[in-house]
Amino acid sequence: MKKSKVYGFPTIIGLVILIPVIFVADVIITHNTFTVRFPGGNDSIPRYVGAQAWVFEGLSPYSDEVTARAQNMIYGRLAKPDEDLQRFAYPFYTVFFYIPLAFFTWDWAQAIGIVVLEFIMVLITVLSLRLYRWSPSPLILAFTLLWTMVWYHAVRTIILVQFAGVAALLIILGLWLIKEKRDVLGGISLALASTKPQMLFLLLPLIGIWSIFNKRWRLTLSISTTMIILFGSSFLFLPTWVSEMQIQLTDYTQYTHIGSPLNILTTIVFPSLGSNVERLLVIIILAWLLWEWWQVRFHQESKSLDWVIALTLIITNMIVIRTATTNYIMMLPALFFIFKAVADRFGDKANLWIVIIQIILAVGIWMLFTFTVQGQEEQWPVYLPLPLSLLVGMILFRPLHQSQLLEK
Repeated sequence: MKKSKVYGFPTIIGLVILIPVIFVADVIITHNTFTVRFPGGNDSIPRYVGAQAWVFEGLSPYSDEVTARAQNMIYGRLAKPDEDLQRFAYPFYTVFFYIPLAFFTWDWAQAIGIVVLEFIMVLITVLSLRLYRWSPSPLILAFTLLWTMVWYHAVRTIILVQFAGVAALLIILGLWLIKEKRDVLGGISLALASTKPQMLFLLLPLIGIWSIFNKRWRLTLSISTTMIILFGSSFLFLPTWVSEMQIQLTDYTQYTHIGSPLNILTTIVFPSLGSNVERLLVIIILAWLLWEWWQVRFHQESKSLDWVIALTLIITNMIVIRTATTNYIMMLPALFFIFKAVADRFGDKANLWIVIIQIILAVGIWMLFTFTVQGQEEQWPVYLPLPLSLLVGMILFRPLHQSQLLEK
């Protein structure tokens, strides 16, 4: 039996000292060479401004005054009706994540956010590997870590300082903790990811129901308690936050023009299908997903359970009313599930194919973005390659839903 690697005390102390030094140095370099010269990170500005306004002035982050501040920071003026109105538009408890940044000017806050997301991409990669116990060779591991930092969806998340990166980390961390039977921490992590409800509106309830079937009461209680604390504290600090957020979300669809990949397929790629076919496909896909979950409802740990969870991450982005290519970071475990399946089936011969797939995904999506971008806005073609290719891969490498004992 292979012994797990144990790091000595000096190594741990060295890492504890080295990592903060690297982090601070990276922040300073990023600030001095990038953010002070090229202000950006627009996706986090409304949340940053909202956190500042609430912490220092007691203003609602959903108020028109705070929205106007965000618009002026981004556009240098108020937004036009057909532009992104830069509203807070997140659950109130998102403020708690942005409070540390609220004490910095935006050029420094942006630099910190960029570096945090760089570290997060590395953590997401490592956790995704551990989630499926995939141990690639050192060369493939190094290439995969490099690829994770340069592929389109990661770079866009980092440059825009998109909170989707944090939510993706919390989701993947939660799944890994649950697999390791650390249910309390796993439940907390998943619940905290609800700051981006569109990223786990399927996963969170399905994991909760699965925990009940398997009598994982600590997980059930952890998810429930954390959600109660998040909602309760939000109502305590701002009793009207739900209604204020609903107003902003109602307007959101009026100035966002790209829907889910399924919506793109049925209204742009094949416009003759239309919204009725889209709704029918959503029902069929959800029915399929629920059936797959039903097959593994009593599985504590199995390849089939891993597969269904990865499939859930893909379908979430396929059918949600409004998604974003930055949210696609959460599908990285699905890609690694496929890589692990390929490696198990073909051995060392799989390494070349894994590298080729990574190169195609990196270069291909960047080229697609370059050829289709209009101004600074990405267009619908970049929404399709990753979820569609992952869905095909998951179908090709679907394990048989056998008894849990037979799969181990």
